[in-house]
Amino acid sequence: MERWFSRITMFWMLFLGEVQSQDWTKCSTGCTCDGNKMSVTCNGLKNVPNDIQKDAKKLDLKYNSLSSLPRTAFHGLNKLTNLNLWGNELQTLPPGVFDHLVTLETLGLSNNQLKSLPPKIFDKLTKLTLLNLDDNKLQSLPHGVFDNLAKLTRLELNINQLRSVPDKAFDKLSKLQSIFLHNNDWDCKSCDILYLSQWIKENGERVKDLSLNTDPDGVTCQGTMESVNKITKENTFQAGCPTTTQQMATSPASTTTTETMTVREKQTKPRMKIFQEELFSKASIFFCQVIFTQHVSLVVIHILAEIPLLHIVCVVRKP
Repeated sequence: MERWFSRITMFWMLFLGEVQSQDWTKCSTGCTCDGNKMSVTCNGLKNVPNDIQKDAKKLDLKYNSLSSLPRTAFHGLNKLTNLNLWGNELQTLPPGVFDHLVTLETLGLSNNQLKSLPPKIFDKLTKLTLLNLDDNKLQSLPHGVFDNLAKLTRLELNINQLRSVPDKAFDKLSKLQSIFLHNNDWDCKSCDILYLSQWIKENGERVKDLSLNTDPDGVTCQGTMESVNKITKENTFQAGCPTTTQQMATSPASTTTTETMTVREKQTKPRMKIFQEELFSKASIFFCQVIFTQHVSLVVIHILAEIPLLHIVCVVRKP
């Protein structure tokens, strides 16, 4: 008798749950619902409704007035495959806001005001195939932010303020077919650009313009028309790039020796010997003319100098 009662109870619970999940006649205020397509479209909202159908597969929240999202905004919507948040006023995303959307395939975040992304924000979206982040104010990307998106085929990062991307940012995107990188502030004077430059060289067929034409050369450096994929270590001069000290000219003579050297080194590197000690010890007069190219710190004590970006000419006369 007890077993029979348990089975009846379970049957009614399943039945009522099924009826409730298929009740598309009631729709959230400001939204329209389509039970056939299992989609919800909302307009004129400042907040995400908390009574969206749990079995919805498509949620369209584009061109509303959403300025923020609670972390629990999409909890319970674990059947959602398409989420569109285009054209809102989002400046930040709370960590974990997408963690329950384990079946999501497309995520639209275009045309917002996002300046940054939380680390691991997309880690649970392992089925994602399309990610729109274009037309925001992104200045940087967290390390590994795309690492779990193994099925991603399209990534839109154009029209942001990105100066570089983290090392290995795109290395896990094995299914990627199209990436949009145009109209950013790519800083080609920084060593941080070298990963992106090399990646574009090796994956040029994936780099697209807005017409979906292959255009790796169209990804250009800030303030110039030079293509990012033309940048190499040798033509990147920002602090942090490895360089070597070069002796430009040496003309020893019986009475006069002239040495010219160009030094481009980080200030954090060890100080560099400028004169030969044995030559200096025999000199009665020495003269050093320094031509400044930017703020420098020159220390001649113990014949050592710290010269981050400096052209220096030294003349030593023997008696």
